[in-house]
Amino acid sequence: MTQIVVNKLRANVSDLRTDIFPMFVETVAKIDEADAAGCEVTRDIGYATADAILDAAVDIVPRDVENVLHRIGCAHQLLDTVYDRAYRGLEIDEVIKKLEGLLRGTAKGLADAYDVDMHATRLDFYLPQNRQQI
Repeated sequence: MTQIVVNKLRANVSDLRTDIFPMFVETVAKIDEADAAGCEVTRDIGYATADAILDAAVDIVPRDVENVLHRIGCAHQLLDTVYDRAYRGLEIDEVIKKLEGLLRGTAKGLADAYDVDMHATRLDFYLPQNRQQI
């Protein structure tokens, strides 16, 4: 927890991007509490909230390492969803678009956090950035 606070203090204070990582941490803590108490309703609300945070993460470029790692976790969850939906013969295009958005945003956030020039390093070969998104 201390490292998270240190990273927040090092963050650019003029950065106006929404920081959803604290909401995620709080939500997971509530899910853990609900599991320990055996309260299915509260747990289900927690999981629905975590799903909403995942949906929001698709459109928000991460601003620090904790948020980048959160997006990687979200992408992993979406891979599970793609597999499950494909196995059941359901539509997966929407989930694939979310996954693509998460991965592009994560790459941009990481590049921004460490001042990596995606074009100069040619890392943009696989992850071209739309100039309007930057």
